[in-house]
Amino acid sequence: MDLRQAFESAHAEHAEILEFLNTWEDALKLIADPDCDVRCQGLRQLQGMEGKIVEVCEHCRQEEEDPDSPLLRFAEAADRARIKDEHFRLYRANYEFRREMEFTTSSFTDDLVLQGQRLLKALRDHIACEEELLRRFEIEQLHLPEAVAQA
Repeated sequence: MDLRQAFESAHAEHAEILEFLNTWEDALKLIADPDCDVRCQGLRQLQGMEGKIVEVCEHCRQEEEDPDSPLLRFAEAADRARIKDEHFRLYRANYEFRREMEFTTSSFTDDLVLQGQRLLKALRDHIACEEELLRRFEIEQLHLPEAVAQA
């Protein structure tokens, strides 16, 4: 995969995750509903999304293990360490959310909703940070060399 494709792929994966986070958030809204039937529907929907919820963390693992990942390939040591630390915190929060989901009933959804909202915010913040780094690396690696060559 060439460098331009690697950047495009990273951006596309982030966009796909962000789109899924909206679906996840919609399910959280259902389980926060005052109507018990709506909460049950939301819990079933959320439980059906568990595989995709796991995939969100798999994305983090793949970013760290992929030698073609522009994010870690061009990041300085401090940025790499911060990204890996954030990934670890996201793994834990994801795991804890799924454990809470396993034991949540339609009568007691408040903790799951709060945990889910915190996790969604952390995921969105993390992706925004990664996207900012990717754009910077993209300019440094793809656009600056082109500008120098044209000068």
